[in-house]
This record gives sequence, structure tokens and C-alpha cells, in this order.
Amino acid sequence: MDLIVLTPGADLDALSSSYGVLKINPNAKLLKPLSLSKSAGKVFKDFQNLFKDFIIENPPKEIEKLILVDTHSLSRLENLKDLPKFKKLVIYDHHPLKENIEFEGIIDPSVGSATTLIVEEIKRKNIPLNKEEATLLLMGIYEDTGFFKYNGTSPRDLMMAAYLLEKGAEISTVRYYVEEKFTIEHLEIAYKLLQSIEYIKTEEGYKVALAHFKGEEYTPDIQNLLYQLKEFEANHLAGFFIIFEAGNKTYIFGRSLIEEFNVSKYLEKLGGGGHKGAGSLKLEGISAERVKKRLKDILTGKLRDISVKNFMSFPPLVIPLNTTVAQALETLSGYGFASAPVVENLENKKLVGVIYKKDLLRAERHLGGNTPLETILSEEFKYLTQEATVWQAEEILSKFGQKLIPIVNNEEEKKVIGVITRLDIFHSIIEELPEKETGKEKIKLPENIREFAKKVGELAEKLGIKAYIVGGVVRDILLQKPVWDLDIVVEGEENVDAIQLAKKVAEEYGVKVHIFEEFRTAHLKLGNLKVEFATARREKYEGAGAYPKVERASLKEDILRRDFTINTMAIALNPDNFERLIDYLGGREDLKKGLIRVLHSMSFIEDPIRILRALRFAGRFNFQLSKGTKHLLKQAVKAGVLKNAPKGRIANELRLAMREDNFLEILKLYRKYKILEQIFPKGFQWSMIKEEEIKELHKLLKEKIIETPYPGWLIFINLLLGLKKEETLKFLKELSAPNKVINVYQQLKQYFARIQHRALKASRPSELFLGLREYEPETLLIVSAYSNKKIKERILFFLKELRNFKANIDIKALKEKGYEGKLLGEKILEEKLRQMDEKYSETMP
Repeated sequence: MDLIVLTPGADLDALSSSYGVLKINPNAKLLKPLSLSKSAGKVFKDFQNLFKDFIIENPPKEIEKLILVDTHSLSRLENLKDLPKFKKLVIYDHHPLKENIEFEGIIDPSVGSATTLIVEEIKRKNIPLNKEEATLLLMGIYEDTGFFKYNGTSPRDLMMAAYLLEKGAEISTVRYYVEEKFTIEHLEIAYKLLQSIEYIKTEEGYKVALAHFKGEEYTPDIQNLLYQLKEFEANHLAGFFIIFEAGNKTYIFGRSLIEEFNVSKYLEKLGGGGHKGAGSLKLEGISAERVKKRLKDILTGKLRDISVKNFMSFPPLVIPLNTTVAQALETLSGYGFASAPVVENLENKKLVGVIYKKDLLRAERHLGGNTPLETILSEEFKYLTQEATVWQAEEILSKFGQKLIPIVNNEEEKKVIGVITRLDIFHSIIEELPEKETGKEKIKLPENIREFAKKVGELAEKLGIKAYIVGGVVRDILLQKPVWDLDIVVEGEENVDAIQLAKKVAEEYGVKVHIFEEFRTAHLKLGNLKVEFATARREKYEGAGAYPKVERASLKEDILRRDFTINTMAIALNPDNFERLIDYLGGREDLKKGLIRVLHSMSFIEDPIRILRALRFAGRFNFQLSKGTKHLLKQAVKAGVLKNAPKGRIANELRLAMREDNFLEILKLYRKYKILEQIFPKGFQWSMIKEEEIKELHKLLKEKIIETPYPGWLIFINLLLGLKKEETLKFLKELSAPNKVINVYQQLKQYFARIQHRALKASRPSELFLGLREYEPETLLIVSAYSNKKIKERILFFLKELRNFKANIDIKALKEKGYEGKLLGEKILEEKLRQMDEKYSETMP
């Protein structure tokens, strides 16, 4: 037996085609349709005498041929839960072929109706038709060509209609069933749709109309009414799209009004289909507003399609099947993941399942950590190929409770290329809603970086990757602070990363680029602008305070590894999204409220340096710690995590804090949370710190009285002056303090009083010069900050005037007089001191 199967909601063209196939193939039967369109349903009921001998209620388990009409997609056969086994697939369809399938029959998009293709075969085989049969077949051609008004209408449609008229088809009967009689309700809907029309210019320059409406129930034939409206012709439109929301379903229809405009091309990118002149799509749980936003983006070229490959997180973290429960648990915990795809091996990355941390914990408790992963791996999970739509992913996450969907390259290889999570879907939904509803915003970049950032985005687009300004620089842009350092994160394919983009940028501007292959980063300088390019990465901490292990990842994962929400924002640079703020975690809101908030409860435990950073940012911006962050910070300090943190990172963070304008506020926070007690050598007490003197030193450093590369270190060692010298020197060496800084500290501990004495007792400039010249300028600057007015003035006088005094000495003349070697040096110094006294005696403090 051969079996004809119609798709749910099949229209009159499909019903007429199915009857035509029954005439061609006497062995065929028609599976009773699950549902039909309004017009097709009425015809099926009134012409049941033609179908009654061919209808079957339930399909057999095996058939010779499966016959599809007006479609070629097996996936649309929702009414067949268990598809019978078949030897051959036969198709009669006028929609463009989208699937790689083997079939018999005809797929020809050059005609406006599938019925036309079947009537042509009936004519070729000279199969007899009576008046009733010819009328039924003519209905299909009339409906799908819009009474020959649709652009997809071909001469062949007209010829087959003429043939059916010759066979006795009745036009009056066709008009009765095909021409919709519009009610007051229809006209009200049409009026509201007209009110909602928005005119769009496509990327190719076509003008199209976009209308959407929300009603109580689906009214499928409303599109025929709109097709006849003069509004569309008067505006010289290329086509129109109608988005109709009814209950939980949204219907999208597209029609072309000129030959050149292909509506199906756009609807296919939303997951729909059709032919050049007409197309449609039905969605569940997706609002008309969201569909409209996506369709607008596709029409205008802002979005190529809504396949999951454009929204997934990649490259994904995957776990090989030969892993134990303990190893898988350690991997997930180390990277902070709750789940991950499981693959056959790390070479082919063929998907075999999904594992969740909660299941691993149970397995470890009941079966032990050495249990093979495959023992607990369930085969009940859903995945998608990269061509699936993001809306399909949303349905899986909402209906089936799955928290992560693996994305594979194709059904054959099933290589995992990414994952979709609920956060990805949330971000997609935000993008789909109108801007006024989402709070999305574009950030106007500062003038000194805007053109550069735009060029970076254009170059990234050419490489097929995405580039973003990320982190603290975004925070500073929003706070309207000057920006001279840019951090750019690159997200892209495995074979393209930040280094390639940095090279292109350097080539564009003719500057040198410094590449760090090991970290996949690159630096360059453009005038006063310093730029770092980095490939998006994920981090895993092997222990509290340890340096993280990094792997390539998505922008979302790169953001999730950061410290505080105010540092998690990004600004897109690619042309289609230029200057768009990306804010997954509410950083914008926390910035407005002045809150420092960690991303997760283990943040301070994993990286204790974040304790110091949290307090530095709180002091710098006069922000508060959020309630939860404050609690977590206190608990981490109480647990002593700072004691195990790398000393070098501690030193770097403390030096940065000391350079802040609000460093005294940061010190107060250190004192409040008992920070330095965990870091400094035993014996430290807050009473040792002279805040006013340190404040004065900070002021002097900002005045640039001396040029020093160690401003943070100079303030830092002032915090240690009250401690024992031996322990402090050991501590400074542990912190990898520069030799000069250690020397300054030693001079302060040994000669502090002597410096003050010499500065005070000097009777003339030359004596002051001789008394202070042996000490480091940094040492003298620190002593001046702790001294009374006169000593301070004299030390600063030495640093500003005497230290670099250049005497006017004729060395050649001195040599002619017989001065050589040591005697020459002494004579030069003598003359220098004489000139110094002559010049500065009157002005010396």
C-alpha cells in the first residue's frame, strides 16, 4: 500500500493535490488529516464522497511508498508519531527543496500551486476527470495563486486551470469555497493591522510593510483581505509580512508583490518556509513583538538568521566519557559549572550525553568517586544542530527542564561545537524585545577612542569574529572618567583569535604589536592609547589564591569569571551592534546604586585578592559593599584566606591602592575589616600608621617633585616603618619589592633622624647639598613628609634646586692649570659649591 500524509493545518492546495495523487495512483490511501485550514476543512466535509473510499484512520507499520504533497519535510508530519517504514518517498511540491533527501515525484518552485504539478501529470496520462473532481482540483490552484493575482503565478497554473475548466470545473463553486466572505470582525482586525503597519527598507533596498496584531483566535484568511488592499499597491511595496498572535501561538505570513522579492528567503532565517512569492511560520510561546523585532533585524541586515550558532556559548567545556565521577566533579567545580556535555573523546568531541554536578555529587556519595562516568550517564537528553533556531532551544529549556543544550555540527558527526543555557536564552529574549521595554542602551564612546573602536569592530567583522570593550574601562566610560587604556576581548572561531585581530589593527595604523602566544593576547600603543587584545577565556583555580588555569571560552564565560558586577559589562564593536551595552549581570544597575557586588559565593575564597580589590573600588568610587558581599568578605577574612594568597599579587594590589586619590578611605576600610593584620608581619598595629604624614607624601608625589617609577611602593613602605627592620626586609623580599625600594626603606630606618638633623643645621646651600646628596631622592621625599616646616622646606629645596644643579665650569682651563684625577674632581666640586652658594644663598629657606 502507498500512503498520502498531509501536514497539520494543510490548506486547500494540499487537499486538492492529495486527491489528484489518488487519481494518479489507484493503490494509494489518504491518512485522515489531523487538522485542515478553514477552507480545506469545509471542502473535505462537503466533498467527502470523493474521499471516503480512500481514507484510513490508522497507518500500517509498513508501506511501499510514503507520499507527501505541498511539502517535502518529514519533520512537519506531527500527526505521525510512529512513521511507518517505507521503501520509497514520493513528493509533489512547489516549495524550494531545503533538505538533502532521496525521492521520486516532482519538486518545482516555478509554479504557484502543487496541484498544478499533479494536474499536469493527470493530463499527460490522460486520466479521466468528472465535473466534481475537476472543480476540487481547480480549488487548489485558485487558492494558492490568489485567483492568479499572486506573484508566484506561472503560465502553467493558468494552462492547468484552463484544462480543468475544459473538464467541466465550475467557477461559481470554486468561488463559493475559496473566496472568503469577510465579517465585521475580519474588517476590524484588518483595520487594526493597518494601524500597526511599519514600513521597512530592506538591506537590498526593497520597501516592505510589517504589520502585527494580537487577537483572541487565529484568523488565517485575513492575509487574503490584506493582499487586496490598495494601501500596499499605493506605497509601491515589494512585499508584506503579517504577524498574528492568538493565544499561545504566533503566525507569520509573507507575500511578495513584485517578482524580484523573495519572502521565503527571510522567513527561512526565522525557521519558516515557503516559496518565493509566499511563506509562513507558526510558533508557540513567542510573542508577536519578539518575532517582529527579529524579522526587522533580518530584513535590514542586522541579523543573518536566528540559528543557535549565533547565540550559543563556544567553545564549550566538554568532559570525555572515560572520566571518573570524581574527575568530572573536579572539572565542573574548578570552572564553576553546573553541567557540561559528555563526549566520546576530546579528539572527535562526539556527543554522548549531558552530566550535572548534582548527579555527580549523589554518585560520589553512593557509588564512590572512582565510578566510571558512563555508569550514571543518562541517554535521555535533547540536543540541537547548529541550524536549529534559538526559539527551538527556548522551547526545550522551558518545557523539558533541561538547563543546558549541547549544540552539534550535524546529525552525522554530532561534534559538540557549543552550548545554549538559560542565560543565553534570556539574553536572546532581551534582544528581541523593543528597546523601550528592555532598558537596552547604546553607549556613546568617548571621542578619543570612538573612531579607533569603530575600526577595530570593522576589522573583527572581516575576520568573522566579534570584538568587545570589556571590564573596568566600560565602568569608567559610564562614570564619564577619562579612558586611555582599552581591554578588548575577542570571541570567535577556533582558528581566529585576539592575536590575528591585533595584527590587523597594528597593520592598519602602522604601529608595532607585542604578541604573547602563550596567553593568546597582544598589546599595542597608539599615541597615548594603550590597547590589550585578549581571547575570551574561562578560568579554573587549583587552590585558594592560586593563579588560574585558563581555556578559550565565550564572552559570557569570560564575563562570568570576573570579580564584581560593575566590571562585567561589555560594549560591542562590530558594525551591526556598535556601541551596544552588554550587561548579563546587572552591572549597570549596581553602578547607578554605587554597589560592589561579587558574582558568586566562592569569589573571595577562590581569589582572596578580590578582597583587596573590593575595598579599593569601594574607596575609589565611594561605593558600598552589597549586603551579601560584605558578609562573604568578612567570612573569607575570618577564614584567613589572605594568608595563603600569592605575595606578589598582594603587593601589586596594595601598591595600586596606595596610588588612589582616596587611598586614606581605602586604609579605613582595611582597618574596618582587619585586612593588614593578615598580610603584614607579626607586631603590626594600626597606631603605627601616620595618616596625615602619608597623606602629605601622597600630595608631594602627585606634584612630581621627583620622577619615580615606584609611587605606590613609597607609600606602601610607610605602612611598615613601625615594624622591626629584619622582619620587614624579609617581608619586602617576599613581595618581590624592587632593590631601590628596599634601599629606601633601609635608609629610612637607619638615617631618618640624621637626614632631618643635616637639613636643619645646614648654614648655606652647599652644606645642605653635601649633607643630603648621598641619600635616595625617594628617601628624602618621605622624610620631608614627616618633618616640621623648616626641615621640609629645606629638603624640598634640595630636591627641586640643588640636586640637579649644573655649574658653569671650564674644565679645559682647570686641566691647563695642572689639575688632574682626584684633584680635578675636588676642584670641580669646590667650584660647583661656590657657584651654588652664590646663586642660592639669598633664597635658601
